[in-house]
Amino acid sequence: MDFVCEVLADQHDSSSFESSQPSLDDWLRRAARDSDGRNLTRTYVWHGGDSVVVAYYVLMPYFIERETLTKKQARGLPDRVPGYLIARLALDRTLHGQRLGSQLLASALTRAALGARELGGRYVIVDAIDETAASFYRHHGFEPVGGRPDRLILATKRLEPYLPPSR
Repeated sequence: MDFVCEVLADQHDSSSFESSQPSLDDWLRRAARDSDGRNLTRTYVWHGGDSVVVAYYVLMPYFIERETLTKKQARGLPDRVPGYLIARLALDRTLHGQRLGSQLLASALTRAALGARELGGRYVIVDAIDETAASFYRHHGFEPVGGRPDRLILATKRLEPYLPPSR
């Protein structure tokens, strides 16, 4: 099935969204529109053409402190390193087990890659909700940040495969 990916708007119905992580489900229903409306985040939703949300991710600009990085990750960087935080990423339970999480992540990384190409930014950062999520991100090339197994980063220079050709 092909999904439409677009910025969360009033016509999107998230009332039946269940990811198996109640905190992610509640945030989508209760806080996403407010957070986006205040330009803190941007929430992107997937639907099958009917505006019923079946997946979503949230991106926001972010700074990571150099002192929290490993020596290799921090080499030559300023005290505050700009990047993009994938603040949330979730699939509805009906889509679990279909390898769509990787496609959803690819969509988020494409948007981060476009932002990095236009605006800069050194890393894409995630704070994994649990070990299963951390394993998912490590599988996709993210590396843990020193002392925090739940915080993982991916250098934006590794996002080239996600970029459409430049004009």
